[in-house]
Amino acid sequence: MGEDELRRILEIAEDAIISVDSAERIVLFNRGAEAVFGYSRDELIGQPLNTLIPQRFSGAHSKHLQDFARSPDVARAMGQRSAVVGRRKDGSEFPAEASISKLAIDGKQIFTVILRDVTERHQAAEALRASEHLARGQLDALMHTLDAFARESDPDRLLEHVLRTIIQVSDAHSVCVWDRCEDGGSLDLRAAIASGDTQLSRDTNHPAQRLPAVLARYPAWTELLRTGEHGLLDDLDEPSARMYVGCGAEAVWNRVLDDGDGDPAVLSLKERLRALELRAVLFMPMTVAGRVAGVIGVCFTRKPSLLRDDVELTRALAHQTMLAIHLLRLSQQSRQVAVAAERNRMARDIHDTLAQGFTGVIVQLEAAADARARGLAQESEAHLARAGNLARESLQEARRSVHALRPRRLETGDLCEALRRLMSEVTAGTSIVAELTLEGESRPIPPAWEENVLRIGQEALTNALRHGHAKHVAVRISFSDRELRLHVRDDGSGFDPDRVRDGFGLLGIRERVKEMGGEVRVDSTLGAGTEITVVLPIANVMASGA
Repeated sequence: MGEDELRRILEIAEDAIISVDSAERIVLFNRGAEAVFGYSRDELIGQPLNTLIPQRFSGAHSKHLQDFARSPDVARAMGQRSAVVGRRKDGSEFPAEASISKLAIDGKQIFTVILRDVTERHQAAEALRASEHLARGQLDALMHTLDAFARESDPDRLLEHVLRTIIQVSDAHSVCVWDRCEDGGSLDLRAAIASGDTQLSRDTNHPAQRLPAVLARYPAWTELLRTGEHGLLDDLDEPSARMYVGCGAEAVWNRVLDDGDGDPAVLSLKERLRALELRAVLFMPMTVAGRVAGVIGVCFTRKPSLLRDDVELTRALAHQTMLAIHLLRLSQQSRQVAVAAERNRMARDIHDTLAQGFTGVIVQLEAAADARARGLAQESEAHLARAGNLARESLQEARRSVHALRPRRLETGDLCEALRRLMSEVTAGTSIVAELTLEGESRPIPPAWEENVLRIGQEALTNALRHGHAKHVAVRISFSDRELRLHVRDDGSGFDPDRVRDGFGLLGIRERVKEMGGEVRVDSTLGAGTEITVVLPIANVMASGA
C-alpha cells in the first residue's frame, strides 16, 4: 500500500487523526479531526499543535511529547498522568481519549495522535452518578420511615416522623394533611407541621384548614380528587395563581385564587399564605382501595423543580402517611391490645415488603457502584434499572399489604415459583448464588400459609444478604404426607441467636410459624453462616380442605 493510499484511508476515518513533525507542526489533519475541532484542514496544516490544546496544558503537553520522542516506546495511551482536554475553534473545551504513536519517515520523526471526543460518555457517567445518588437518598428516606413503623408505638409520633421526613427530603417549608370526610366532598385538617415546629398542629384557625374549601370551586381540584393524580398550586406570590393536575400533555390546569375575584375568602386566604411567604404547594392524594381518602400538601417558599423521581418519592411517603393515619384511627377506635395486634401485623407486613424488597435494591445499587468503578457504564445502568424495578415492586407489595391483598408473586404462580422469582430478582446480575430445591411432590396448602411461607423465605434471604453478606444461599422446600419443611442455609457471617433472638425479622418468622402451629429452628455461628428450618404440620389442613 502506497503512502497516498494510506493518507486517503486516514483522511476518511471517523476518529480524529492528527500528525505533527518534530517541531510540533501539524502535517496531517483528517476529516474526523475537522468534525471534532471545527477547523478545516487548510486552516491547520503547518500550524502548531498547541492551537488545539488549552493554554494551561500546552507546556505540560509539549514536555510529554518530548519525553515520548526520547523513549523506546513506539505507541502509548495519553492521559495516564493527567486528563486529555481538547480546544475547539470556538474556544470550547472537551474531554478526550487519545493515543500517540511515532514513526520515522525519510529520517524525520512523525507523531500521530488518534483522538476521540468522550463528552457524551462523561455526561452519561455523571448522569449515572446523579441517578445513583438520588436512588440512595430516596432509599434512605423510605428506610428511615420504615424503621419508625417497626419501632414507634405512639401513632401521633409516627405521623410526625413521616411528615418531618417529607419536609427534609423535599426541602419544604411545611406539610399539611387533610382527611376526606365520608361525604366525599369536604376535607378536614388532620395535621400541619413546619420545619421549625416541635409538634403537630391541629389548629382549626390554621390557614391550611381553609385551602381545600376555597380550591373546591375550581375544576382542577375536582380532577385531583377524582383521579388521584398529584397537583401543583403555583405562583401564589402572583396576582393570579395556577394549579396543575397530572403532568405532560394530559395535565389539567386552571387559573385560581385571582386577586381580582373580589371574594373575601380568596383574598383572606391569599393574604395569610403570603404572610408565610409561600410560593407553591404540591398536593399528593392518599388513596385507599382506589379511593382518595386524604391529601398531603407540601408547601414551598421557593418555586420547586419537581422531577418525576421527586414526585414518586412524595407519593411513596404519602402512602406511609396514610398508614400512620390508619394506625392513629385504630388507636382512637380500639382497645390498646387490638391496636397493638394490628400495628404489629402492619409493621410486619411492611417489614416483609419494603424492608426486604429494598435489600434487593441495595444489592443492585452496590453492584451498580462496583460496575461504575470498573468503567462498565452499560452494566451499571442495568443494575440501576433493576434497582428501580425492585423498588417499584416493593412499594406495590406494601400497598397490597395495607389492603390485605395476596402477594403479587403468588397470583401468577405457586409457592415454589414465587420463591424462585423472588431469589432471581434480588440477585440478578450479581455474583450471589441463590438456589431453590424442591423435594417431594408439591401439595396445595391454604393461601394464608403460602403467603406466610413466602414471607419467611423472603426474610431469611434478606437476612442472609443484608446482615450476613452471604455469597451463596440454598433454599429447600420438602413435602411429605404430614409436613412441609422449609430449609434456608447461607454462607454468610452468621450471628449469635441468643443475642438477636428478639430481632424484628426473626420475631416475625416465629410469629408466622406459631400462627400455623409449626416449629422453627435457627442455627447460626459467627463466621460460619446460618441455617433456618421451619416445619409445618400440613396433614390436618389438607384433610380439612382449609
